Amino acid sequence: MNAPTPRLGISLVPVPMEHVATLWPQAEGHLRRACARSVGDMSPESLFLDCMAGTSVLVIIVNANTVPSNIPAAAVAHFPRQVDGSIACELRAAGGRALALWRHVVPDFEAWARHVGAASVRLCGRPGWERVFPGYRARPLVSLVKDL
Repeated sequence: MNAPTPRLGISLVPVPMEHVATLWPQAEGHLRRACARSVGDMSPESLFLDCMAGTSVLVIIVNANTVPSNIPAAAVAHFPRQVDGSIACELRAAGGRALALWRHVVPDFEAWARHVGAASVRLCGRPGWERVFPGYRARPLVSLVKDL
């Protein structure tokens, strides 16, 4: 899973499974905040385990000045098979700082997803993601929860 060509000095880097444990501490804070702002259906710990098992991919955003201890953003992607047999790239969590600097990698993320066989990209996110991901259509979802 190679990374696309950098845009504006910012690069999207899919992390090989064997390097997830090394880079996770730098990505975890971004992903922990993303999980906290979501509907509560995932934890950073479950994302880490999925990446370590190879069922999801840790993706980090870097620029030319990034040192491993200071990555600007991180995401976790999952590739489920759809009812029609196609593969979707599901962005399970994404977060970081200085969104204006790294939002330019959205087309690179889409190109990477296409490169690895995805026919579509799916995301569920907090309100406001519509501004970050122009061209995506909102679809009504229901989140039902019952505390036991």
